[in-house]
Amino acid sequence: MNTLQEVVDQLRDRHPGEIEVLVGPLHRRVGEIRIVESVEQVDEAPSDAVVVLERGLSALASDYRFDVLVRRAAARSAAALLLIGPADLRVSMTAMALARRAEVAIVRLGPAVELAEAVGSLVRRASDRLAVTVDRVRAVCAAVDAGFADVEGLLESVGLLLGRPVLLIDESSEPPHPDVAVGLSVPAGPEGAARLATERPGDDEADALLEMVLWRVAAEVTRLTAARVRAQQTTRRSTGEVLIQLVDADRATRAAVAPSARRLGVPIDDWHVLTRIELDNLLEVAGDDVTAYEIRDRLADLALLAARSLAGSWHVGHDPGVLLLLWTGEVPPSDDDRSRFRRQIDFVLATLGRHVPRLRMYCGSGTPRPGVAGLASTATEARLAVSSARFRRRPGTPVFYDAVGMRATLLEWYGSPTVQQSMDRLFAPLADLPPGKRQALIDTLATYLDLQGSAARAAEVLHLHRNAVRYRVQRGLTLLGIDEQDVDQRLFLHLACRAQRLGDEIS
Repeated sequence: MNTLQEVVDQLRDRHPGEIEVLVGPLHRRVGEIRIVESVEQVDEAPSDAVVVLERGLSALASDYRFDVLVRRAAARSAAALLLIGPADLRVSMTAMALARRAEVAIVRLGPAVELAEAVGSLVRRASDRLAVTVDRVRAVCAAVDAGFADVEGLLESVGLLLGRPVLLIDESSEPPHPDVAVGLSVPAGPEGAARLATERPGDDEADALLEMVLWRVAAEVTRLTAARVRAQQTTRRSTGEVLIQLVDADRATRAAVAPSARRLGVPIDDWHVLTRIELDNLLEVAGDDVTAYEIRDRLADLALLAARSLAGSWHVGHDPGVLLLLWTGEVPPSDDDRSRFRRQIDFVLATLGRHVPRLRMYCGSGTPRPGVAGLASTATEARLAVSSARFRRRPGTPVFYDAVGMRATLLEWYGSPTVQQSMDRLFAPLADLPPGKRQALIDTLATYLDLQGSAARAAEVLHLHRNAVRYRVQRGLTLLGIDEQDVDQRLFLHLACRAQRLGDEIS
């Protein structure tokens, strides 16, 4: 049979706003529902009965005779007294105290409640627990058909309608206790699968109904999860495309792309650290271009999921053979933040390696840089760090730009045939100059850039007049076609000048 709490809940469901518990506990079991028309009839009520007072008896609520009625109900071990009355109904304090001491609940039904209909419903439901379950299942199905925006809202509503919480538990975990009904597996996004779980009602018919409704709820969870994953992947891919454009573009193009990045939620004006992961043998592992794309796209999801346990904003993009993972924060990271970041990148790389064990990856991270121009700089540093990882034959191990000696990095970078060709093209306009003047011009440019563009400090180092330094710098920039305000051009020129000097030293 039902508990008194369930009886009250049923009345409230059917007559919202008309039911009030005046006193007494609601944990007792209900054995029978009985209407009485006189005080004497209370003596005939069985133990654990809900005694429903006819309207005439309900009018005695503030009278001393109601005290007698409560004593008789307590003597019969009644579970509750139900009476009809308005919201301002006054029950005698003596009767309230007697009911509280005897654990007899007093429940008020509003005057609008049709007593016969209410009692008939209670009798039917108290005698047939399955009817409760059927009604609840119907309510759940109707709610699911109405639609929900997310899984959390769906499960909360279903739990309220079923009268028991419905949870998503990890597919591999054990149910909390044996009386839990576990539904079929449902997707839980990139992180895997889960199962619906809720407490069993306790009889075969109700258990069977509950399992049926869990199937219906699971189908809706699957639909909502698939819609959420599609939306997340669309956003992630759109953001990834913009990230690739920002990293590879020149200054003018970056300025044009920046508004799109902001609309997609990339805080490009904050501090950035870019990590570059080159997938060295992806096509060999995949076997064909379509599978290679699918693996790369899946790795992008996994990288983002693994990285997000570290505070900050994370975005990922991918191109053939490479993943770009961008961390962004409002303030430059502290030393402790940098240590945590390095551990996080270790974790990301290990996660990707477990997913595709045969994949050979080279990974490099830049240093924190602010703004759109800083994003380009940290991307260049990440490329150099990857070059160092390749030069040292360190697949599967992140290399951090600020942990690599600049001289060794430049030598590794300069050792690339592609870089050497780019440097040859850069310095080609100086080929007609006498060797001494050519080297003096490169040395002046390198020193000027080493000293953050200070002609005065460069003049001191080179033992020249500052006007001579300015003349050489301007002439060199003009001959080489370099825009000093373009961070990419300036950075490449700086690296090329230093690498050229190191190359001459080795020669």
